[in-house]
Amino acid sequence: MKYYFLTFIFLIFYSCNENLNYDIVDGQVDKDYLFNSNNTKWFTDNYNSYLTDTFLSENNFDNIDNYTIELYMGVKCHDSEREVPRLIKILDEIKFSDNKLKIYLLKQNKTSNSEFEIGKNIINTPTIIFYKESLEINRIVEFPVETLERDIYKIINDIEYRHVYY
Repeated sequence: MKYYFLTFIFLIFYSCNENLNYDIVDGQVDKDYLFNSNNTKWFTDNYNSYLTDTFLSENNFDNIDNYTIELYMGVKCHDSEREVPRLIKILDEIKFSDNKLKIYLLKQNKTSNSEFEIGKNIINTPTIIFYKESLEINRIVEFPVETLERDIYKIINDIEYRHVYY
């Protein structure tokens, strides 16, 4: 009887902790998905191998706390494979709050079944949109103009910045 009880408890615990969203290829996800999904096996190695620009430690990024960020990416997009791990590493190093980051996976045609991208003018991935008080302030599209660190700094400090497709 004790064995059955322990097995039952284990199954309940295991099923509550299992993330059933690891297989999705479009829709909203979190950082845990990026680190653990079979669709993003490239993420952890790219995250760990990226060395942030010294510009990051030499400048003040405190203004980032005034922003929310939406990230639109593809799991089979080489630009997302390169830039998203870098972005997440940068945000982790400056201690950007995870609950102020929304991550959306898009299909190759830049759409999703959940339609979060509607009205966002997503033409390339990744697209990183910076919001302040619910208004879009600026975005980085596909790749940075200089480096992610420098582009983010310009956006959050209201220094003139235009993404590469402006």
